[in-house]
Amino acid sequence: MKTSPARHQTKTVQMTVFYCLMIFTFSCASFNKHTAASRPVAGKSWNIPLPNNTPFPMAWIPAGTFTMGTPDSEQGRKADESPQTTVTLTKGYWLETTEVTIGQWKAVTGQSLRDKALKLLNDETLYDFDGKKMKERDFMHFDKNDPDKIMANEDDRLPMYFVSWNEAMDFCRKLTEQERAKGRLPAGYEYTLPTEAQWEYACRAGTTGPTYSDGSLDDIAWYVKNSFIGYTGKGLGNPPAGPRDVGAKLANKWGMHDILGNIWEWCRDWYGPYPGGSVTDPTGPKDGAYRVNRGGSFGSGANDERSGNRAKNPPNEDSAYRGFRVALSAVRR
Repeated sequence: MKTSPARHQTKTVQMTVFYCLMIFTFSCASFNKHTAASRPVAGKSWNIPLPNNTPFPMAWIPAGTFTMGTPDSEQGRKADESPQTTVTLTKGYWLETTEVTIGQWKAVTGQSLRDKALKLLNDETLYDFDGKKMKERDFMHFDKNDPDKIMANEDDRLPMYFVSWNEAMDFCRKLTEQERAKGRLPAGYEYTLPTEAQWEYACRAGTTGPTYSDGSLDDIAWYVKNSFIGYTGKGLGNPPAGPRDVGAKLANKWGMHDILGNIWEWCRDWYGPYPGGSVTDPTGPKDGAYRVNRGGSFGSGANDERSGNRAKNPPNEDSAYRGFRVALSAVRR
C-alpha cells in the first residue's frame, strides 16, 4: 500500500522534530557537563578563566581551628595582637595564591593602573579621613600634576596598588557578578576580601611562629631590606624600590605567595580588639573608623612581615604600598 503524500509529510516532520530534540538534549547535556567541569569544586584549586587568558589561580583552604594573635614572647609583637584567640572556621574557602595583579585588575575592570592613579589625583570628592573631610590627594600629600612621582612600575605581573578598601570590595562585587552571569559561582559563595581570621589562618598554614618559614625572611618576602636589590624601572624612595612580580618568593604549604611582604593586603573587617577566648567564624567589629590590612610591604621592616602583625587604615585611602587578594567565601551578612 502506498503512503499518501500528506501522511508522508507528517511523518517527515515528526522525524525532523525528534532528531532536533535529540540534538538539543545532547547539546544541553554537553553544556551542563562543561559548565560543571568549569566551576570551583570544594577541596580543589580553581583558576578563574578571565579574558585574554589572564590567570587567576586560587587555592582551597580547608576548614579548621587555629590560634589567632601572638604570644608575649614574639619579637616585634604589638599590643593589638592580643589577647590570643582560638578561632574555628567552619567552612573551607578559596584564596588567591597571589595578590591581585595589574593584569587581573585590567581584565576585570578594563582600567589600567595609570588610569586609576589619574582618577585618584583628579578626584574632587571630600572623604572622611580621621574625622576630617578632605580630598584624598590632600590626605596623602600627592601632587595632582605629577602622577609619576607617586607611581612605580606598571607591568601586568605586579600586584595592583593604589586600591582603597572600598575599591577592592567593588572589584570583588564586579567579579562576583561576572562569574554568576557565566554560571560559575558555587551556591552560597561570593568573591570578596578575606576576613582577618581567614587571612591569618591561610598565612600561617598550620604554623605558629612569627612567619610560616623556618628559613630566612628573604626567601619568602619582599621588604625594605631586599626590595631594592636588582630593582629596575621607576621606583619609590631611596634607594628606589617598588612592588615586585608576584610569585617570585617561596609560598607557604597552602600555596600562598607574597602573603608576607610585597604589598599590604586589605581584609574585610573593621579594625578592633580581639575578643579572646574561643570564637567561630568571626567577622570583626560591626563598625569602626579603619579597615584592617595585613602582611607588610616592600617598604616595611622585618617586624611587619609577621603572620600576626596588624595594620589599620581609612577605607578610602589609596597607597602605593597597599593592594589585596581575593577570597571565594561563603556569604556572611
